[in-house]
Amino acid sequence: MSFVIQNLKKFPVQIGDLVIYLSGYQISQSSSLKESGTADGSNVLTACWEMGTRIKLKGKIAPDKTPEQVIYALSQAMLVSQNVAIRNLLFQDAMLCGYTVLENQEMPEISFIFYTNQKPVLMQDQPEQSEQEEIST
Repeated sequence: MSFVIQNLKKFPVQIGDLVIYLSGYQISQSSSLKESGTADGSNVLTACWEMGTRIKLKGKIAPDKTPEQVIYALSQAMLVSQNVAIRNLLFQDAMLCGYTVLENQEMPEISFIFYTNQKPVLMQDQPEQSEQEEIST
């Protein structure tokens, strides 16, 4: 089964004092399992635990910041706990593990990766963004 998104609206994400307009994100989480062999040659699950959540974001820098300001702010934020809010989900104590800024057009693109061991918090519904706040591609 596949799903096709006909119109992807950009939406703002607050990371510290920065606002990034996302064009996409990927959030992944997994578990780790440990199996042990038994006397009869079969395997049995002996332990399982959750791994952290990896958050990959891609978008454009808000027009009120220059790429230099964003690069400086992100370099200061590396491996420091941050709160990352995506729509109605809040990821607390997320650490910025890497970022890329690509300045090849009027609005520079950015992508970055966060990692957290905390479960996301569902926030109250946020009002829809007005047409003026949207950034077109």
